[in-house]
Amino acid sequence: MSRSSAYRLPYFIRKHQPDWDRLEELIRIFRSRQARRKELNELGHTYRRVTSHLAYAQTYFPDHTVTDYLNGLAAQAHEAIYATQGKGDLREGLRFFTRRFPALFHERIPFFLVALLLFVAGAGLAFGFTWLNPAYAAAFLPQGVDINPHALQSSEQWNHAIASSTIMTNNIQVAFLCFALGALLGVGTLWVLFSNGLLIGAIAALFHRAGEAYAFWAFIWPHGVIELTAIFIAGAAGMSLAYAFWVPGERTRMEAFKGEGKVTVQLILGVIPMFIVAALIEGFITPAPWPHWSKYLVALITLLILFIYFGRPAWLLHRQQPQASATNEAAPFNCT
Repeated sequence: MSRSSAYRLPYFIRKHQPDWDRLEELIRIFRSRQARRKELNELGHTYRRVTSHLAYAQTYFPDHTVTDYLNGLAAQAHEAIYATQGKGDLREGLRFFTRRFPALFHERIPFFLVALLLFVAGAGLAFGFTWLNPAYAAAFLPQGVDINPHALQSSEQWNHAIASSTIMTNNIQVAFLCFALGALLGVGTLWVLFSNGLLIGAIAALFHRAGEAYAFWAFIWPHGVIELTAIFIAGAAGMSLAYAFWVPGERTRMEAFKGEGKVTVQLILGVIPMFIVAALIEGFITPAPWPHWSKYLVALITLLILFIYFGRPAWLLHRQQPQASATNEAAPFNCT
């Protein structure tokens, strides 16, 4: 260390020692899990000041023990700050999927039911026409897709690249289209849900006519329960977005539209893991050489899980209402 640096060192330590002592204290508070928001913010500001002190010390006092001390202190603060942020992000993500997402679904159940009814209406219409005449199926299926109902039981099985992948890819596209077309005043959302029902209904009718209904639904339901639920949620998001535009309430149309868009986009984020789970089931369970009843059992289990997961907000609300009523009844009458 040069002579000029030796003169700087006592002044440097005397000037910045309070910051170092405070950072040590903040780290202790953090580790004791007693830190409040104000102290967490102070931890970040003090850490940044100490890192600038460390840079100065590394330049002018590289071999002095104060540099080693500051390096260790900055490392401890860095660990505390970024561990806090990481845990906070993880907690926020868990809170979203365990509470926020099901609650958003519960708030928009009417739109979900409309999406379900539109799909069922399309499926019923296509099923009826195709049942009467298989040639009508061509009007409902994508161009170039030829369904062989007996392929499921043959050694070739279902042509996965054409049939199953077509349905899977189509359903994922439908989910995002349902939401995106809500920005076009909802008409596109309604049509996409209905037309997707037409597709499933026509395919189902072909398998029913061929006597392969049991095998067909064993191939569809294991992943279809989650997949179709995700599509209906996306449809509900799109319709809710359009409804906010047409029925803005006391806000302007654009204010209502933007506000609902910020909320409903969270529904789309929520259905992404559902598609991942559905894809895993379709890749590993659907084509597995298991007995058909076991695949129906998988579908039933997934349905029960969805009922529990999305029904939890309604159950909690039902529990809170009697408690609120009891509180109101027990409250003394207040005349002012």
